[in-house]
Amino acid sequence: MRLSNSGSAQDLRNRAITLVVLFSILLGLILARIWYLQIWKGDEYRQFSDRNRLKLKRLAAPRGQIVDRHFQLLADNRPRFDAYFIRGYASHLDHEIEVLGQIFQWSEEEVGRRKAEIRASPTYRERRIARDISWDQLAQIQARNFELSGVDIDVLAVRDYLYGDAFFHSLGYTGEINEIDLERLSSRFPERKYRLGDEVGVIGAELFYEAHLRGNEGRQFEVVDVRGRPVQRLGLDLFNQNIRTEPEAGKTVQLTLDLPLQLETVRAFGNQHGSAVAMSPKTGEILALVSRPAPDPNLFTRPVSPRFLQDLKSDPGKLFVDRSLAGVYPPGSTLKLVMATALLENKVVRPNTTYHCPGFFRYGRRVWRCHKRSGHGEVNLKKAVKESCDVYFYNAALLLGLDAMAEWSQKFGLGRQTRLGQELFVRDQNVERARLFNNEQRGFVPSSNWVRERQHTSIEGETINAGIGQGGNISTMVQLVRMVSAYASDSKIYHPQLVKAIRSPTGEAILEFSAAVEGTIQLDPMHLKEVMDAMTAVVNEVDGTALGSRVSEFKFGGKTGTSQVVSLQFTEDRKDVARNLQDHALFVGLAPMDDPQIAVAVVVEHGGSGSRAAAPIARAMVRNYLSRALALQSTSSKELKK
Repeated sequence: MRLSNSGSAQDLRNRAITLVVLFSILLGLILARIWYLQIWKGDEYRQFSDRNRLKLKRLAAPRGQIVDRHFQLLADNRPRFDAYFIRGYASHLDHEIEVLGQIFQWSEEEVGRRKAEIRASPTYRERRIARDISWDQLAQIQARNFELSGVDIDVLAVRDYLYGDAFFHSLGYTGEINEIDLERLSSRFPERKYRLGDEVGVIGAELFYEAHLRGNEGRQFEVVDVRGRPVQRLGLDLFNQNIRTEPEAGKTVQLTLDLPLQLETVRAFGNQHGSAVAMSPKTGEILALVSRPAPDPNLFTRPVSPRFLQDLKSDPGKLFVDRSLAGVYPPGSTLKLVMATALLENKVVRPNTTYHCPGFFRYGRRVWRCHKRSGHGEVNLKKAVKESCDVYFYNAALLLGLDAMAEWSQKFGLGRQTRLGQELFVRDQNVERARLFNNEQRGFVPSSNWVRERQHTSIEGETINAGIGQGGNISTMVQLVRMVSAYASDSKIYHPQLVKAIRSPTGEAILEFSAAVEGTIQLDPMHLKEVMDAMTAVVNEVDGTALGSRVSEFKFGGKTGTSQVVSLQFTEDRKDVARNLQDHALFVGLAPMDDPQIAVAVVVEHGGSGSRAAAPIARAMVRNYLSRALALQSTSSKELKK
């Protein structure tokens, strides 16, 4: 018997060779694949790997501060604490949710719903469970941190409005971006890189100067494992470089508003509804911009229920309407200043031209009444303005004509938007992106063509009504303050200025602004003096309609006005009419009259008469502003003498 079989040995040899070839081919394929992955596709897969092991965390940038003309802080940022739950870190999920339910006072149903939501969420994805928690709730979470391993606290910077509702319409407020907002903002401003949940200005300066107030967000990369859990990166040189980019705070916006004046105006209004605007006639700067009533903008930095928000929007006081710009009112007798100017410039009357006022004016079959039922007797221009004689202006209006009145009203900036805040867009050369501040209205000035189109009255009837600022005339308070400012600004009509400068977070000026001049009115100096003297008489002379608002320290002048809400018969006693049917009270003024530094326009809704309701508010504004200016001048003089 032979120990070996040559056929079997050959068989084994062939099999061995086959196995070697197969293993060689397999090894070659593996090496080729490794070369393909590591060399040929190395960069591509390295980037893919980095994306899986690096988690990008956004670092929110705080919004820029808003300050007044004297650098007093109006809007700042405060820390907001949001609570998040990460299911993968929780030791005892049910117990931790129940503890949170005790801290946040959730109902049993709410606790059950939260448990279900968190169980259904990805293991290591943060889920926000509470927004803007209180200091007490934060302390409770920190105290029980050992049993709340799944809870994480995130700190964000949110708006803090230091003076509550006093600046609601001028500063505005911020809100979180939703999906609808995101689509609109991303298409219009792709460079700002908005994301869901970002804060964005809603109205006022927050919206108008959003591009400057919004900061540049930072970023931080975290090394995570295959399940998305953060891991320690100490000692990994690859991740110690360029791992964090610090956020940049938004720029500081310095407004032209004067904080003490704004607060004094709000105080003077009390619980009344209306608006007051103050402006520097020499520069076109807005010094105060007040609309009452108003909600507290800090309400919107915290969670607000849909029902609460709806209650605010449906409030009969129309809290969200900016009465300075979006509210329109008949200018009433304040328009008599423009009428007086037009009459003199068109040589319709002379300063000593008189009309007899018996207390009424008859034209055809209609009778128009004067506010003084016993009449004013013989009235010249100064007396007509001082005592607000309607009959004088009824007569003069018919001589001047409706279209001439419309022309002069438009010269003084009535009937069109003031484009408040335009200076920023002119300087930035972004006029195509300019918008109207708080939905500013254009008002209206009636003309003979408008009367013919409407056919609601005769041209003569509209002319008589327009002569005392009634009829189709409607104006905003910013328009009226610009109108009266023209008498002290070398007849310049400004685009009112609201932003004084854009500054870095440390205070250095980046951009500085001045008011743009829309146009200049050519006025005879003698005619200008006649109107200014009449304004002075309104407040400082016996029988002046605003004598009760006289200021002893300096000469204060202006014009009262009353605008009808509904047409009332002469025989009706307006004192017995319901509050919501009472006339609106208006006042426009300048001070001091020898060198005006401040112009004011005030409307008190359903306030009755301008002398009783609006003029005292204007007086408080003027005294506040000029008293501080005089005190500052006195201090400066004493320092110079030293």
